[in-house]
Amino acid sequence: MKRLFLPVLAAIVLAGCNQTSQPAEQPAATTTDQTALDTAAADGTATAPAAKEAPQLKTAPGPEAVTASLRFKPVAGALRTEAFLKLAGKETKEINLGTFPGKPDVVDAAKAERAGYPQGWIVGFRSYEPGSGTGADVAVLPGDDLSHLRIMQRRIDESASEPFTFQIARELSLAGPSKLTPAK
Repeated sequence: MKRLFLPVLAAIVLAGCNQTSQPAEQPAATTTDQTALDTAAADGTATAPAAKEAPQLKTAPGPEAVTASLRFKPVAGALRTEAFLKLAGKETKEINLGTFPGKPDVVDAAKAERAGYPQGWIVGFRSYEPGSGTGADVAVLPGDDLSHLRIMQRRIDESASEPFTFQIARELSLAGPSKLTPAK
């Protein structure tokens, strides 16, 4: 009995909540509207009742345009460089990416393709120290949704038998849905 009672009750509640009406069920003009039309027709000044204004639908804002760029600052007394990711949109924010060997080289599309950067990267750089044959590749990509950002990194080591693969170093949340593009 309990098994049958709940589904039947749910169907009754849902049927009662159905507020849409079929065109045949829509009410005719109200009596005050009809009386106003009859009076206006007798005077010879027949006009239709004022149409109700349609409600304005609010559209959801699209993703915010955010530009991404890189900034580097030499570390005093060392052959290292501190890297920063600058995000500029409604708000400007700078994220410290860490310290890297040598002077980083910003990659363009051709360099990124030769170096095997991940698809969809926005900005990236390569840091390399020739004396040790080591360094790092860094790529910034949009996350799985429009409100996250991925910073991917891989090691460079000339003595390694196989090249290293990019790994997620960090994932950052953005203020809201954002469309990331490189700064020009």
